[in-house]
Amino acid sequence: MAILLNNHGYDNASWQAALAELMPDQQVFLFADMTPERRQQIEYALVWDHPPGDLAAYPNLRAVHLLGAGTEAVDADPAMPDVPVLRLVDPQVLEDMARYALYWVLHFHRRFGVYADQQSRAHWERHNLCASDEFPVLVLGLGMVGKTVAGRLADNGYKVLGWDRNSVTLPDIDCFSADDLKAALPQSRMIINCLPLTPDTRHMINAGLLSQLPAETVLVNISRGEVLAEADVIAALAEGRLSRAVLDAFSIEPLPADSPLWRHPDIHITPHMSGATYARSAAKLVVDNIHRIEQGEQPFPLHRPGRFTDKNKM
Repeated sequence: MAILLNNHGYDNASWQAALAELMPDQQVFLFADMTPERRQQIEYALVWDHPPGDLAAYPNLRAVHLLGAGTEAVDADPAMPDVPVLRLVDPQVLEDMARYALYWVLHFHRRFGVYADQQSRAHWERHNLCASDEFPVLVLGLGMVGKTVAGRLADNGYKVLGWDRNSVTLPDIDCFSADDLKAALPQSRMIINCLPLTPDTRHMINAGLLSQLPAETVLVNISRGEVLAEADVIAALAEGRLSRAVLDAFSIEPLPADSPLWRHPDIHITPHMSGATYARSAAKLVVDNIHRIEQGEQPFPLHRPGRFTDKNKM
């Protein structure tokens, strides 16, 4: 048995170190060092943004473990082998994303940007604020990320609304589903996008949706860039429908230097870092799933069940 590792665009070294500690007798091959002979040995692939079609070339592959929560790359690959595909859902990443969301809610609710501007002008002025439970925040998408974000905001006293295509019930959160989105949008002072990228959500945050917001809403995107129609976001800022946008994910990454998003005065940009993956904690989840499969047990969280081989005894 051998493992393929390709954390494309991110750090391979920390994953190699963590896997060596957890599975010292296991061979781990980097994609860059792959040979025809090694392809025959690979049974588990640990990948992110892997080249389309390549995974079909591993005849003994038993499972694919994504090194992140997003699944759009494998969903778009018509040559994906019929093996289980597992998402990586690290509780530490979820907590980081919730902290990121809470930071920006505090930033805009408490008007810290205004005070930073006043400091630059040596201007002393206090501004009245509404209470946190009068500052409604709408979380779009109530999967594991959205639930964690919504819970963290509610725990800090904010009025939280949540929307998901499916019916979801969460304590202390006003939940909406399906066509109820049009009822939730006008109630929001901030929107935090936690939706996965699917054919249904691509460019879901567009001119039509943004037109239903109250004036000067703040938009925060910690999901995928293509859930937003970026040109429509810029237009909504110009029209005053949005007052600010915080963007952590983009349709093209790294964001090209000539993108107008970089220089827009009402957009805050971070380089897809709202939830950083920590190899030391995440590798334990991956290794646990490998052990489950080796013992004929069900791994999780499954994105695609796939076909387990006879060796899996499932």
